[in-house]
Amino acid sequence: MQQFYFTEQGYEKLKKEIDVLEKYLKNEIAKEIGTAREHGDLRENAEYEAAKEKQATYMARLGQMQERYMNGQVIRQEDLPEGTVTLGKVVKVRDMNSGEEDVFTILGEGETDIDKGIISYQTPIARGLLNHKQDDEVEIQLPRGIKKYKIVSIESFDFK
Repeated sequence: MQQFYFTEQGYEKLKKEIDVLEKYLKNEIAKEIGTAREHGDLRENAEYEAAKEKQATYMARLGQMQERYMNGQVIRQEDLPEGTVTLGKVVKVRDMNSGEEDVFTILGEGETDIDKGIISYQTPIARGLLNHKQDDEVEIQLPRGIKKYKIVSIESFDFK
């Protein structure tokens, strides 16, 4: 069983998304299937087939979301060690080759916002940084090759 980690806000967001999707499946998709069913022979009814395929896609998505929710663990700021890269940390790194600095906020799945530098703990960059400390130098295998970073600073994310 895979464990999934969330901030409290991310966990609540996932629950709301599950509720919305369940309601959509129960109401809208059911209506589409009912309407298509009224159009006659189901063996040659493309509208019915499309509605059933749409239902299957949304059911699969719902199942994935429910699994993450049921196996989810909420991470709270007070539970996290100081000075170590973990979920819930804002990490400033320096590219050892270019000297450029980046800031990554490492949060749970579904909380990412690349434009704001918020990444999932499951991304290659986050996995490469996890459990390291300030001034550590890390090599991270990325799709475009190996990147070498030095961890400049580690701060706690403001969970509020």
